Amino acid sequence: MIRELLIAVFFFFAPALVMLMLRNAALLLLLWLKHRERRAREPEVIDVTPVPKDRASRWFYVAVVIISLISAVTVFLTLQRNADVENRQYVPAYTDESGNIVKGHWKSTQER
Repeated sequence: MIRELLIAVFFFFAPALVMLMLRNAALLLLLWLKHRERRAREPEVIDVTPVPKDRASRWFYVAVVIISLISAVTVFLTLQRNADVENRQYVPAYTDESGNIVKGHWKSTQER
């Protein structure tokens, strides 16, 4: 019963949503055409305002590349250091000789 109700609600609202999207798309198309027509009627203005070609100087781009490389290398080297990491192996749960269940645990692989 709930399935039929959900399907009925879907088929009630889905066409309404599709029609709303089509209406909005048609309105946007009409607005775009009207704006395009208005721009075609406007006189062409040649802008001679000087605009700097380089938004930022070369030293800024060089600094960004150098800082990025330094941080990438630092992170890479930090992640490669394994002196502080203890090598461990997971031992899954098992039953010992007396039939008791031993929980899974981490065991050090380094002999001490």
